[in-house]
Amino acid sequence: MARETRTPDSSGAAPPERGVRTWDLSAICSDDEAWRREFDALRSDVAAFVPLPDPGVLARDGRQLAALLEQVFDLDRRLHRLHTYASLKSDEDLSRAAPRAMREAVEALAADLSARTAWVEPAILAIPPSRLAELIDEESGLAPFRRYLEQLERRRPHVRGPEAEELLGQTQLIRGTGATISGLLRDAELPWQEIELSDGSRLRVDQNGFARVRVSPVREDRRRGYEAFFDALGRFAGSLGASVYATVKEHVFEARARRYASALEASLDPAEVPTRVYEMLIDEIGGATAPLQRSLVLRRRVLGLDRLAYHDLHAPFAAEVRIEPDWDEARAIVLDALHPLGGDYVDTLREALTSGWVHVDPAPTKRSGAYVNDGAYGAHPYMLLNHQDDYHSLTTLAHESGHLMHSVFSQRAQPYPTARYRIFVAEVASTVNEILLAWHLIEQARDDGTRFALHGHLLDTLRGTVFRQTLFAEFELEIHRLVESGEPLTGERLSELFLALTRRYHGADRGVVAIDDRYAVEWAYVPHFHYNFYVYQYATSFIAAMEIADRLRGGDAAARSAYRRFLERGSSAPPVELLADAGVDMTRPEPFRSTIARMEAIMDTMERLLADRA
Repeated sequence: MARETRTPDSSGAAPPERGVRTWDLSAICSDDEAWRREFDALRSDVAAFVPLPDPGVLARDGRQLAALLEQVFDLDRRLHRLHTYASLKSDEDLSRAAPRAMREAVEALAADLSARTAWVEPAILAIPPSRLAELIDEESGLAPFRRYLEQLERRRPHVRGPEAEELLGQTQLIRGTGATISGLLRDAELPWQEIELSDGSRLRVDQNGFARVRVSPVREDRRRGYEAFFDALGRFAGSLGASVYATVKEHVFEARARRYASALEASLDPAEVPTRVYEMLIDEIGGATAPLQRSLVLRRRVLGLDRLAYHDLHAPFAAEVRIEPDWDEARAIVLDALHPLGGDYVDTLREALTSGWVHVDPAPTKRSGAYVNDGAYGAHPYMLLNHQDDYHSLTTLAHESGHLMHSVFSQRAQPYPTARYRIFVAEVASTVNEILLAWHLIEQARDDGTRFALHGHLLDTLRGTVFRQTLFAEFELEIHRLVESGEPLTGERLSELFLALTRRYHGADRGVVAIDDRYAVEWAYVPHFHYNFYVYQYATSFIAAMEIADRLRGGDAAARSAYRRFLERGSSAPPVELLADAGVDMTRPEPFRSTIARMEAIMDTMERLLADRA
């Protein structure tokens, strides 16, 4: 298929002007020497920070409390600016020792600052709740810190006495042991197998090799790769299972020590996410697997197979999307796709993409991947890319642009204490942009083959982000509940649970997918099971983003205004409340069911395109 690009925007204008392709870090520090002067000044100020001789003054004088918080947050703000500069300098060229030493120096200073400010929260919590509420209402200087103080107050029932807190603090020495052991086994010590591919070449099926072979268009290569990879994991299922058990016990211990009803509540409560949201996800998505199974039947049909096997789930579902824009073309396409977000949004993003906010091109010693670093409050966020003139790079630009613009609007509108948004909503803005781009490309596609491929990519994203992550979330909840009830976890028990869930979700008992017993150990490949109820947020973010993007595509001015307010509010309210104000109530079933309906509509279109092709 011929390369398909769309360089003009909808107005017929030329692509944006060519801009710099590397970072201009002068918005943070003019140069390394200026950074060192700021670092030395901050180090002196951290050393000078000492406990108040009479912490009781905080309860008597709201101005003293405001002054203390201003000092603590200012030290933290300056620390993050310095760390951002050093990290970005280091990621430009990982071979350079000087930026790495700068970053490590800031991290050491951060540990010192954490130790020196450890007395602050206990001192504030020593203020009676009623008196703290009075201080917040009476002292205008505490306005920027209201949310911080309210969240601290919410934690009061879960803060133990000084001796208990000291002991809990000492558990940092042993936390993360399960994750460390699991990672070491997978990354360095497992004897991964080597297989011969259909072209005669040989492949070591470690984690990178598996990621490569599972998307091979050659079915026999996929089968061999799956068997080699999971057989290797299976031989160490006992050790890997013990590492997961250690992690889950750590979570359960922390929850009980903090007087939470469950490990789930202990994980979600600090982020102000009701457990109902987690349970709603499992009920509405885990309880509605028919659309997932329909997508797998469609996959089987497209691949021309009599029966779908588990090693077919990552095979190329449709022809590769032949959209291969260079950097200037990619910017034009993304800016055009994001017009539903408003002219000022697009103009600000255009400036960001041409004014030294982005490090664009890959280089031998540059950090891989892509991210947005928004740690330099008062400057602007920075974006790292490794642009390759392909479809994946185009979607990555849209995704990271969502993160960047979320940070831009939040930091412009919020004081430092509430400028950083929560993890629960962090992927919403990025996913909104990805979805808007997908529909824009579908609308601009010039042939049915491209339309089918783009719909296929969107369907696979739904399958992988909504259903697969919900399966993971259900598994994670189940293993924590087992430990809470006193049942030990072994590799064998984890495999039994994971295989049962995987077969139920994928309709194995209905003949939709054949799932071999050897794949039961897949849980051992997923590092997120050591992250303490993290993966559910991938699914909830995608569901919320689908709802928002659909309204924006329809040109709803009220939806655009509500979304802009969402972007501007940072962490100034609980994340579920922020989404509800943007029109998506994640405590109710409607957003989950709407996502299912949109998935069904995508499959309707794909089946119609297949029928037309036939």
